[in-house]
Formats: sequence, C-alpha cells, structure tokens
Amino acid sequence: MNQELKKIIRQNEIMISLLGRIAFDEDKVRNIIVRGKRKDLTQEYIRGYNACDGTRTVSEIASIIGISDGTLSPILKKWEELGIIYEIERSGGKFYKRILPIGE
Repeated sequence: MNQELKKIIRQNEIMISLLGRIAFDEDKVRNIIVRGKRKDLTQEYIRGYNACDGTRTVSEIASIIGISDGTLSPILKKWEELGIIYEIERSGGKFYKRILPIGE
C-alpha cells in the first residue's frame, strides 16, 4: 500500500473517531456494550470492546470476553449498526475498530 493511501486511511479513521466522540459519550457507549449482558460479564465485554483496535480478529476478541466467535459475531454486527465500532479492511479476516476507548 502506498504512502498516500495510508495517509488517507489514517485521516478517515481520525474523522470517524472524532464524529463518534461528538455523537457518543463514554457512558452511552458503555450502556450499549453491557445492555442485556450478564452482570458477571460486563467487565469482560468492556475489555472486548476496548480490544477492537483494528489489529485483533473476531476470535481474539471473543477469547478476551470468554465467549465463542458465534456468540460474538452478532454482537459486533449490532455494535457496528449502532455506530460504536466499524470494520477495517484488511486481509486475514474481519477486524473492528472502536470509536473511543472505555474506562474499565
């Protein structure tokens, strides 16, 4: 990938993050993440969300939370629909990036 394309991708990621911070505050994102989850797993889901840094696969994120890929996939799809993560185009699987980190 040439330098110009890398620069454009990075600029897009910054704009997405800034727009996300305008639309969502940390508490709102936290509420989306833990809504409907078992109380004993809320911290794990927050860690899983924070692990969405564009470098980890779905399997790696599922492992952090302690759930299966099959359980996590629809959750990631919902988070993407709600705008708190977005998919990164990379070879080797699906990679997701969060709009902002959440304090544990």
